[in-house]
Amino acid sequence: MGGSEAYTHLELAAIFAAFVAVTTLFSLVSLGASAMDTGQLPGASAYPVLTAGEPHLALVGEVTGSSSVPGLPGTYIDTIAFRITHTGEGGTVDLSRATVTVMAGTYLEILTLSGNSFQGPGTWSAALPGGGTLLPAGEECTIRLYLDRPVPADEALTVLVRPEGNAPCSITGPVRISAADANALSSPDKD
Repeated sequence: MGGSEAYTHLELAAIFAAFVAVTTLFSLVSLGASAMDTGQLPGASAYPVLTAGEPHLALVGEVTGSSSVPGLPGTYIDTIAFRITHTGEGGTVDLSRATVTVMAGTYLEILTLSGNSFQGPGTWSAALPGGGTLLPAGEECTIRLYLDRPVPADEALTVLVRPEGNAPCSITGPVRISAADANALSSPDKD
């Protein structure tokens, strides 16, 4: 029975080698056929390159954080809020098709857009003027992030808000603790 395992690995290696050979052969035939049609090999400009344009979103003001976990205010945050604006370039930005990524120390998460009714851990929401998901040029909205676990308030924070087809709006820097958490941290506990 021990010999059958060696045959299985040998078969997998043969299949992989055949795949690489067929793929390489197909690429060379395609490249040669293209050269025969046009008389020259395609240059770098012959292939479409999809690049993201400039960011159409920008941070307005500062980033604030708070804790929804009792007993952790001021030292840990799990809710982050900030305002962004549409810079006016291009048409409206559809935030329902945006990707939001949060990085803080060892924490890395791609958040899910929450429905209007549920805003749980690992989600984000946008409060747009007039509702909906479209942010017109020159308008601002508030973005709220609900992390799936608390992170230290003093961690370096990076948030990337990337609308589809555009470069991300990069938000980095310190997080200001919300006024409610700052008051809870400065007032002595009363029993």
